[in-house]
Amino acid sequence: MKRIAVYGKGGIGKSTISSNLTAALSEKGVKVMQIGCDPKHDSTRLLADGAEQQTVLEYLKNVPESERDIGDIVGRGYKGCLCVEAGGPEPGIGCAGRGIISAFELLDDLGISSVPIDIVIYDVLGDVVCGGFAVPLRNNYADIVYIVTSGEFMSIYAANNILRGTANYNPDRIGGIIFNSRGDDEEKERVKRFSDAVGIPIVAEFARSKEFLDAERIGKTVVEAFPRSDITGTFRDLADIAIKGKKNRARYLSESELESVVLNRDIEAKKVPMERKEKVAAKGKKRYTSRNVHRNEILHGCAFSGASSVTLSIDGLTTVMHSPRSCAQYAFQIAANSVRRSCISKRQPIPSFADPTVHCSDMDEAVMIFGGVDELERSIRSAIDSGASHIALITSCPSGIIGEDIRSMIQRINSDHPAVTIIPLEEDGNMKGDFMQGVIDASIGIVKALARKDVKKNGKVNLIGVKTLSTNCVSNMQFVSDVLERVGTGLNCGCLGNTDIQSITEIAAADLSIMMSPDRFALMMKDFLSDEYGLRFTENIIRPGLGETKRWITEISSKIGQERNAQELIEEFEKGFEDRLVPLRPDLEGRSVYIVGTNKDIDWIMETIIGCGMNIMRTVTVDLTDHSKDYDLKVNYPAESVSGNDIGAVKEDIMERRPDLLITSYPMDIGTATEQCFIPLVPDVGPFSGPDFAVSWVRKLKAPKEEGWKDDV
Repeated sequence: MKRIAVYGKGGIGKSTISSNLTAALSEKGVKVMQIGCDPKHDSTRLLADGAEQQTVLEYLKNVPESERDIGDIVGRGYKGCLCVEAGGPEPGIGCAGRGIISAFELLDDLGISSVPIDIVIYDVLGDVVCGGFAVPLRNNYADIVYIVTSGEFMSIYAANNILRGTANYNPDRIGGIIFNSRGDDEEKERVKRFSDAVGIPIVAEFARSKEFLDAERIGKTVVEAFPRSDITGTFRDLADIAIKGKKNRARYLSESELESVVLNRDIEAKKVPMERKEKVAAKGKKRYTSRNVHRNEILHGCAFSGASSVTLSIDGLTTVMHSPRSCAQYAFQIAANSVRRSCISKRQPIPSFADPTVHCSDMDEAVMIFGGVDELERSIRSAIDSGASHIALITSCPSGIIGEDIRSMIQRINSDHPAVTIIPLEEDGNMKGDFMQGVIDASIGIVKALARKDVKKNGKVNLIGVKTLSTNCVSNMQFVSDVLERVGTGLNCGCLGNTDIQSITEIAAADLSIMMSPDRFALMMKDFLSDEYGLRFTENIIRPGLGETKRWITEISSKIGQERNAQELIEEFEKGFEDRLVPLRPDLEGRSVYIVGTNKDIDWIMETIIGCGMNIMRTVTVDLTDHSKDYDLKVNYPAESVSGNDIGAVKEDIMERRPDLLITSYPMDIGTATEQCFIPLVPDVGPFSGPDFAVSWVRKLKAPKEEGWKDDV
């Protein structure tokens, strides 16, 4: 079977050339199938008396897989030729290039290769603008490529691009140039110069003729309507050339060469030095980025799921996921798993994680082709009918790829439901960034949509940098809230997560804001809230450990004039800290310890180690791309910083020194001589974080070095 692709600039006459070539081949007894690869689906109508037929993509969209049959989408035309139309989406919606790929895949799945055919002709849309429209150029489809062009410069420009596209696959497949004249006197010479320059012959030439229009009016090809005309004779000659299938190698010109050859312009002579222009001054939109995005590192997780980890944690906020069902399920399971982990560790889960309000537009392959805004609109209106008044709309990769206009859809819905707030979070999965980028974007997007600037100050404090997926999220926030009340103020809003719509609305009412751990998320939210709402932040940060707890309590109490309350609380914490160390010292004093973490903030561990009289061998912080803790942090016990590539050397050092205890962020294969305890990714805040963590050190050191079951073997 011979496979021919006909390419050329849009509107240049490819469908007319293709259908007449098919007709001429069919008259010679050749079994031909023409496949129209254009959303207009009008490639084969002149072969079927002007009738339209079911397109492959309509069939894919409307017919269940179990009911599909190749005979439903392959029609019969002039002299028994076979006609197929790929079809495509409405203009401005979906992705026509993806449609071509899906149409070809469906034809393959339905067994098109088993249909007895001598020649397949692919009539392809316009220029080679993307991978979808380049499918017929691939080696497993077209054996030979004919390029239709007029003498207009842009038509020849498109022909040159097609040669470039062919060269990217197998360049030795160009059948020739088909010159379809517009009637310009200089056309032929321009096409001839181009033909000579690229070494591709002109295999057929068609003058502008009324016969094409007359045949089209009656829904026929010129070959069928005027069998004795000179044009029909040319098509029959072209059919003979196509049957022989002589091929040429694709060569293409640079843009300057093309202009020089086609337009007879000496480009080099017209180049003149231009004076340096003053740069245009403009203020761009500030981007608040995760570490992975900022440093162009490997992305960990996708922004879509990161955004959902925020929206699902907010009471009163409905989440609509414009995504495939699998993406929505993955994002939903992140919240569900957080609930399970919290329950297993006897922690309190975020209430809204246990019963989230979620809708999904259930995107599939048809949506990638035809667009999914209509189905999304139905999902949102359904959520509104169910009582949703605040909706976070998160988009996934497919929506971003096909460029869907969700903001116009939101305007349509708001015209019917002006009291409903719809917050667009166009994350588009890994296209937008990593998981943490989604967390940052969702937090900023929700605050922008809901927070009011015209609110009175209430004397309370915002907590910035809430970690919704940590099992201690609720307990950490509760500890901070209790401390704030003890010193005479209260918690205004947790930003952003484990909170509600009203708290977010009044986030600007807080007199102070304090960061909960100084990671990238908290830092970006601090910058945003300072830039947009003028919020004041404390110098100190809520960090685990006695020393850091004392610092942030002291600062807040001094700013609100409640130093006496704070001093009483601090004395209580100091006594509690010492009381917790007493039972630990007999088992830990004199023991050697080695620390390998990914977090620079190990003061809370060090103050317990020192308080128990342990022997510190070495402290190391490893810089890894999957941790966003790249902050400039003032620490009392600085650790040696090493790159992720140095882990092997650190491991060898541990095995050589053989400490009693390794405190680490990840497991290491270092034998049984050293016990390992793992640093939590999100430690408990408060003064007793270190002593509570040290309880596990004692258990490890008291445990037998060898498992008891081995004695029974």
